[in-house]
This record gives sequence, C-alpha cells and structure tokens, in this order.
Amino acid sequence: MGRKIEIKKIEDIIKRQVTFSKRRSSLLKKAKEIAISCDVDVLLVAFSPANRLSKFCSQNRIEDILQRYIELPIERKLTYVN
Repeated sequence: MGRKIEIKKIEDIIKRQVTFSKRRSSLLKKAKEIAISCDVDVLLVAFSPANRLSKFCSQNRIEDILQRYIELPIERKLTYVN
C-alpha cells in the first residue's frame, strides 16, 4: 500500500513548477482515458504558475462543452460529488 502524504502548497518555486509539469502530463492522460473508456465529455483547463495554458477537450470544440456548462441550472452547477 502507498504511504499517505500531506497535500500542501510547495513553497519552493522551482520544485513547484517541476511538480506541476510532471503532474500535468499525467492529468491530461487520465482525462483522455476517462473520456474514452467511460464515453463522457471531458474538459480540462489548467494554467501553470507561469500563466501557460494546458487543455484537453474530448470534443472538437471547447466552446461546445463550455456552452453546455453555462446552460446548466445553477443548482446543478453547485452540486459536488465526492
């Protein structure tokens, strides 16, 4: 079994950027896997500490998924699943 670590902000800027870079590629890969295996629409948008954009969209256009989100009733937008 894996060890439990405390999740907190990495104070060292260089270590934080390296960690983001490594985890970003894993996160994008997982987003693609869940979109394919579960046949769901996925949109992932992340900005690096240097304000660079990373994105994944399971559809052709990001705007299509964003429009679906915008059109959701407010009570559905605020529902979180844990």
